[in-house]
Amino acid sequence: MSKFSLESLLRLYSIPGIGAARMRNLLAAFESPDEVLEASTQRLMQIQGIDKKIALNIKNGINDEFINKQLSQIQKDNIDIMSYWDDNYPESLKKIYDPPAFLFIKGSILQEDNLSIGIVGSRVTSIYGKNVTEQFAMELAELKFTIISGMARGIDTVAHKSALKAGGRTIAVLGSGIDYIYPPENKKLFEQIVENGAVISEYPLGTYPDAGNFPRRNRIISGLSLGVLITEAGAKSGALITAFQALEQNREVFAVPGPINSGKSTGSNQLIKEGANLVQSVQDIIRELENQVEIRIKKPEKKQPKLYGLEKIVFDLLENEPQHVDALAIKSGKSVPEVLTVLLTLELMSVVKQMSGKMFIQC
Repeated sequence: MSKFSLESLLRLYSIPGIGAARMRNLLAAFESPDEVLEASTQRLMQIQGIDKKIALNIKNGINDEFINKQLSQIQKDNIDIMSYWDDNYPESLKKIYDPPAFLFIKGSILQEDNLSIGIVGSRVTSIYGKNVTEQFAMELAELKFTIISGMARGIDTVAHKSALKAGGRTIAVLGSGIDYIYPPENKKLFEQIVENGAVISEYPLGTYPDAGNFPRRNRIISGLSLGVLITEAGAKSGALITAFQALEQNREVFAVPGPINSGKSTGSNQLIKEGANLVQSVQDIIRELENQVEIRIKKPEKKQPKLYGLEKIVFDLLENEPQHVDALAIKSGKSVPEVLTVLLTLELMSVVKQMSGKMFIQC
C-alpha cells in the first residue's frame, strides 16, 4: 500500500530538478503530489531546497512523455516499482542518507532478504579473489543470507553466480535502468537473478549505464545490507566507495586480506589497516553480526576427508592456494600422470576442484 498513486508520484518526479530529496521535502509539507503541483510559487519557495527556478519548473508543468513511457514499459515488461512512500519499502534503506524515491524491480524482494550481506570488489580479479569470493558467497548463501552486489564484471559477477550455485537468493543493484543489461554478457545471469531474487535500480527506465551512476548506486548495495564484504580491491576500486558508504550508514565493513605483493589487494588491505573487520572465514562475519540478528542456521564444521598415501599428500599440498599439476608432481615426487589420476579421484570425492590452466584447489 502507498499513500500516493504511482502516476501522481511520477508526475512530480518528471519535473526537471526534482529528485528524491526534494520529493521528500515537498511531500512532507504537502498532502499529495497534486497539491504540490497546484501550490503557488511563493508557497513552494518556502520548502527547503526549492528556489525560484525549481518552483517555476513545478509551475511549468509535468513531462507527460516521460510518465507515459515509464508506465507503458512497466506494464509491458512486467516491472514492479516501489516508492519511498510504500509500506513495503525496505526499512533499512529508508534510514540511509538520501534514500531513492523509487526502486524499479524485476523479480521480488522478500522479507527474508533483510538478512543480507553485500559482496563487492574489483572488476579485474585474480584467481585468489575469485576463489575467496566464491567461498564466502556460497557459505553465506547456505546460511540463508541474501547476497547483494552490483552485477558488474569481476567480483560482483562471481558473488551473484556463487549465491545462485548454492541455491540462495541474490539481489543486483544496477547503475542504469533495469531495461539496460550491463555488462551485456551478463544477460543470462540477469535472468537467473530475477528468478531467484531481484534486479533493482533507482534509475528510470531508459537510463543508460553512465559511469557517474555507479558510485551513487553503491549506497543502495550497502543500505540494503547488514554489512559489506570486500573480497579483493585495488587502490582505486569502486568497491572502496561502497565500504565508505557502509561506514557512513553504520553498517559493518569486512575485508579479506590479500597477498601483500598483489596490487589487486592494495585497497582491501588498506581497509583492514583503517579498521575494517579482517575476515578469514564466514564465522568471523557471523560473530560480528550475531548481536544484530538472530542467525538460527549454523554451518557445520567442514569435515576433513579420510585420505591416505598419495591422495593425502596431494590434498595437503593444495591447502593454501591453487597449484598447477606440474608443481604438484614436483613437490610430491611423482609423475604427472600419477598425480592427475589422484586429482581425478579427489575431484570425484568433491574435495578438490579443477580450475582453468590445469590448476587445482581444495573445495
